[in-house]
Amino acid sequence: MTARERAEGQGGRGPTGRVAVLLACATALLTTASAAASPVEGVVVHGETGRPVAGVEVRVVGMEPGEPPVEVVSRTDRGGRFQARLQPVRRTYVVQATFDGVTYTSGPYPASGALSAVTLRVFDATREPPALRISRRALLLDREGPWFVVREVTVVHNPSLRTYVGAASSAGTWRVPLLRGAQDVRVVRGMVPAGVDPDGALVDTLPVQPGERAAVVMYRVRARGPSLLELPTGLATESLDVFVAEPLRVGSEVLRLREVRQVEGMRVAWLQARGLPPDAVVPLRVEGVPEEPRGASLLLAALLAVGSATFVAWPWLARRG
Repeated sequence: MTARERAEGQGGRGPTGRVAVLLACATALLTTASAAASPVEGVVVHGETGRPVAGVEVRVVGMEPGEPPVEVVSRTDRGGRFQARLQPVRRTYVVQATFDGVTYTSGPYPASGALSAVTLRVFDATREPPALRISRRALLLDREGPWFVVREVTVVHNPSLRTYVGAASSAGTWRVPLLRGAQDVRVVRGMVPAGVDPDGALVDTLPVQPGERAAVVMYRVRARGPSLLELPTGLATESLDVFVAEPLRVGSEVLRLREVRQVEGMRVAWLQARGLPPDAVVPLRVEGVPEEPRGASLLLAALLAVGSATFVAWPWLARRG
């Protein structure tokens, strides 16, 4: 073998080397394309019987920041199985199945993860109200200028194996009673409200699937010196937690003080009540209202993020019981 041939074969600069490089690139591209085009596969089963469900519409949506979503619609076969191959590839995928008028969502899944074992559970829909209850409810109360600012997390629990879609005569599925006098109500996540009813409750329109669903809301209540606030429970409530940032102080015949903790350099008091009946009213006597409006604290700045109330509430909620 001549020096030139050795150079071409070993160094990659001649025809033989260029072919090797080309083959390596082609192999890499084919491998990438094969992985990218890997199908999203799974099965749809009935949540009550565990049996596969045939003929269910399944929608696979691929998403990536800055790019339009990619969507493929298919139906399950006799074994409840579905398959979808999306092009072009996206970073994450969400799988949705529509059954009995209700859409069930699974994901998001990373494109690099296993997408061949997605299982969606679907349930029969009902208009008969199940025994809904609130498993956890947490409020963070602070003050900004002439307002009490409330950030609230409510977790509703449907113990049945059917999805409640609302009574025929009702405009919603469940209600979240807010502190009386609530204004500027904003849903952060977990609800699609129809509005606030005459009793001051936020009315949700989303179907209530079996299990738990959390809703996060924010609103304001006018502060006029020492105040008596009233919080209706609506549904039976297993645990109600109220967190109050100093200098505010809250007293209540229903709530008891559990702990005072430093959070972001501020003292936050935790009060709790357990086992509240439906349609109860929890009084909150709020004192320590400053005479001059004060700016938002570091605590409030941290809590403005989506899902913020759980930042303070969850360490206690995780240890409760």
